Amino acid sequence: MKFYLSKSHPLVFFKNLVTTNYLFSKHLSMFERSQLELKHMTTPIIKYAFILMVILKSTILSYGQHNGNTDWLTDLEYLKTELSLHHADLFFQYPKESYENDIEYLKTKIHVYTDEQMFFAIQKLLVKIGDSHTTSSLLVRLPQIFLPIYTYLYDDGLFVTSVLDADKDILGQKLTAINDFPIKTIIDSVRLLYVAENESWHKRLLPQRLTNYYILKHFGFVDTEKIMITTEDYYGIEKKFKIKAEEILDSGDLEYDYIRFSSKKLRRPYTREIFGNKYISQDSMLFVMYNKCTGREQQHYSMITDSMSIENSLNDHCVKRNRITLKDPKKQKPIKVLPYFRHFRDSVFNYITNNQVKILVIDLSRNTGGAASQGSAMIQHISKIIDLKKTKVYVIVSRRTFSAGLIHAMEAKRLLQATIIGEPTGGKPMFFGGTSELYLPTSCLGISYSRAKRKTSNDDEILEANTLTPDVVFPVKFSDVMFGTDLVYEWILAQKKKNNDLKP
Repeated sequence: MKFYLSKSHPLVFFKNLVTTNYLFSKHLSMFERSQLELKHMTTPIIKYAFILMVILKSTILSYGQHNGNTDWLTDLEYLKTELSLHHADLFFQYPKESYENDIEYLKTKIHVYTDEQMFFAIQKLLVKIGDSHTTSSLLVRLPQIFLPIYTYLYDDGLFVTSVLDADKDILGQKLTAINDFPIKTIIDSVRLLYVAENESWHKRLLPQRLTNYYILKHFGFVDTEKIMITTEDYYGIEKKFKIKAEEILDSGDLEYDYIRFSSKKLRRPYTREIFGNKYISQDSMLFVMYNKCTGREQQHYSMITDSMSIENSLNDHCVKRNRITLKDPKKQKPIKVLPYFRHFRDSVFNYITNNQVKILVIDLSRNTGGAASQGSAMIQHISKIIDLKKTKVYVIVSRRTFSAGLIHAMEAKRLLQATIIGEPTGGKPMFFGGTSELYLPTSCLGISYSRAKRKTSNDDEILEANTLTPDVVFPVKFSDVMFGTDLVYEWILAQKKKNNDLKP
C-alpha cells in the first residue's frame, strides 16, 4: 500500500532525523528495531524524535486506507458524469459548477480520506442537491452500532422513549447532551447528513441518526463505545447515565423497555403490520391503517423485475454489499414475507359495502411511501362505492407521511372530500420522486436518485408549500403522550358527537 504525504506532514519532519534504512530494516521486527535504536541513541532529542516516529508510523496504517479494490478516482468521475444524466433535474438548487468543483475537491482527498470518510463526504455532497429522495447508502455501509436508546423529537423536546439493556431510569428523560456536547450542537452536525425539506421531515430523520455510533464518532462526539448522556427530568433536574453502544439490526424484534404511558381510554386502532383495518360498530366507524405502500404483490413484482434486469444481474455484487449485515450471523433475520395488499383492499371494500359506515378514517400517519399505484387505485374505487352525503372521511397525517403517503392524502382530499388532521407532513405537495439506484463502480456505494417530479395538486399555492399543513393541526407534545392523551382520535369522536347533537 502506498501512502502520499505532504511536506508539512509530521512523518516527513521526523524521517529527516534518522535514516530511512536504519528505521525500516527488512530483517528486524518493529520491537527489535526500537530496542536497537534506543541503545545507540544518546541525545534526548533524537530519542524523543524516534519514539514519536514509531507512534506515528503505527497510526499511518489507518491514514487514507482504502479497500484494495476501490478506485475512488473512477468512482468520483462516474458520480460527476452519470448522476446528472439520470436525475430528473440535478441542478435545480445546486449549480452544476459548484457540484463539479466539489467533486474535484474530493479527488484531492483520495489519499487522505479512508473509505468511510469518503462515504461521509459524498453523502454531504448529495445533501446539497436538496432532494430528499436523492441520497447514498451510507447508513447501510456503516457498522450497525447504536446507542441502546430510542428518542423521539416532540414539540417540547427530545425525549428517551425506550431503552435496550440500559438503565430504565433514562426512560421519559429529556436528552440534553452526549459526552457533555450539547444536544443542539450534535443536531446541527447530524443535519449535514440528510435533506430535511421541512421541519417535520427533520423530526422524522433525526432520531435514528442521532443514536448511530459511527455518525457521532465521525463528528467527534464519541471516541469509545462507552458513552455518557445527560438528561433532565420533568422538574428540570439534571442526571447523567453511562451507556454502551452495541450492534443492533432490527429494533422491532428486540426486547426494548418502553416508557409506561398512562392508559388511554380513547386509544386509536393500531397495527404493527404494513396495513390493517378495524370496524368499530358502536361508532359506525371504519378505521383503515395504511402504514406502507407495498405488499406481497409488490414483493413478487420486484423479485421478477430484478431477475429479468441485466443491469441488476451485473450489479449483484454491489447489491450484496449494500445489505445490512451483522457480525453475528445468528442475529441475521430472514426476509419477511409480506401480506397481500389485495386482501386488505377487498376487506376495506366489503366493510364499506356491507356495513353502515358513518365515519371513514384513513390513517397515513406512519406511511413513508412506496409504490403509489395500488393505494391510488384503492382510493379511487372507494370514491365510487361510498356515499359522501352519509359518510364523513378523515385522513390522519404526521411527520412520517411522505412521498406516496402524501400522494394518497391529497387524493383522499380531492376524491373523498376528506378533512386532513394531524401534524404537518414530512413530504411536500410537489416533490422529486420515482426513485432508482445506481452504484459507484468500485466502492459499490449505492446512490438513489429521483427520475421525475410529482405534483399532487393543481393549486399553485399548495404546490409552493414545503409541507402539507392539515386542515386541523395538532401539536405532538410529550406531556400529552405521557398522560395518555390522543388529541387526534378524541377530536374525531367529538365530531361524531357534535353531529349527533345537531340532529333533530
